[in-house]
Amino acid sequence: MTSYRQHCPVAAAAEVLGQSWTLLVVRELLHGNSLVGEIARGVPGMSSALLARRLKQLTEAGVVTRLDTPGQARFALTPAGRDLAPVIEQLGRWGHRWMPPPRSGDLKPNLLLLDICRGIDPLRLPREKVSLHLRFTETPPPRWWWLVLSPDGASATEADPRLPTVARIDCTVSALAGVWLGHRSWREALAERAIRFDGTREAVRNAISWLGRNRFTEPAGTVSAANRVTRKQFD
Repeated sequence: MTSYRQHCPVAAAAEVLGQSWTLLVVRELLHGNSLVGEIARGVPGMSSALLARRLKQLTEAGVVTRLDTPGQARFALTPAGRDLAPVIEQLGRWGHRWMPPPRSGDLKPNLLLLDICRGIDPLRLPREKVSLHLRFTETPPPRWWWLVLSPDGASATEADPRLPTVARIDCTVSALAGVWLGHRSWREALAERAIRFDGTREAVRNAISWLGRNRFTEPAGTVSAANRVTRKQFD
């Protein structure tokens, strides 16, 4: 761990949090992931050895605590770790405001859909469990994914969940990421045919409302936006 040997609290905090991947591990713990496998799913480019080392360092720093449960180790944030929530939130807002949109090579369907599922407001979701079928048009297999939506939340799967399918969405990963991150509107993506819906007007409107936008994006009136783009597509 880097030692800056300064009295400054910023330097002291950076010694704990400034290592590569550390803040992303904290992000995963803030999302409620406690098992190593759950944490690793959100940081797929991180080796298991490095993840173990970062968890050990965060535990030694008092940010994380290890919960020894039968059969497997769980990790949880301490009060000091939970106090990082507004820090992570502000970093996200800063990154959204000042960093350029992600490069196409940095976009991965599984991570994008994981982020979307985390960000979906369960209060917007249908009362009965349904699915949205997505086909990514420019990526190597697996190209087909399903979003399973219910009042309990959302999840993504590569296997057909055998549920009523409300609509199918054909799109590029970059187009869906652009809309989700607020770098373009649904209207623009549909007009360019980067995103195409197969479903009724109501289904398209509902799908756009359910998906919403990343929480770091300024509120943009999702429902009214859904009304506008369905008129654009079907009129």
